[in-house]
Amino acid sequence: MTGAVDQEVNGVPCDKMFGAIAKVREDGELAQFRFSAKNEWISGTASRSSIHEWYGMGGDHVHVDQYSYAADHPTLGHGHGPTPQEYVLHALAACITAGVATGAAARNISLNSVSSEVSADIDVRGVLGVDPDVRKGFSNVTITFDIDADCDDEQKDALMAAGAKYSAVFDMLANPTEVNISRK
Repeated sequence: MTGAVDQEVNGVPCDKMFGAIAKVREDGELAQFRFSAKNEWISGTASRSSIHEWYGMGGDHVHVDQYSYAADHPTLGHGHGPTPQEYVLHALAACITAGVATGAAARNISLNSVSSEVSADIDVRGVLGVDPDVRKGFSNVTITFDIDADCDDEQKDALMAAGAKYSAVFDMLANPTEVNISRK
């Protein structure tokens, strides 16, 4: 990248981004992050999660604000929030979009707009215990991007592919992840 190291490109602070990459290359321990959320049941199928604290780059941090999210189910509950599955779709779109933005910034490509539509199919017979042979999770996920940028279609495709390739959420959905559940 030429000339953009000390500036923001598409709102991405390039000095911060490239500085973090350099530090992680120098000391792999700095690459160890832990993200967390606290969730509390409200009633029925409704719950609320809060996200504030995180660990990374060798220390404990907090977000600028504490963020709070409601979740509920429209068929089993009262629909007072998106379903947990819809949050996963949001997380996927947001993560790949961040990758598109940072990839464009690293290449000094000006973005005018990036939008996407993401959907997933799920057969709820598995979730409801109606059929134990039906998977409980998504059977497929589709995300379609609309990228308006000062580059050709091949570069837009490369930005989108890199956004997915380096997306932690994409990786979590596409590959098995060990999940441990315990009780206090």
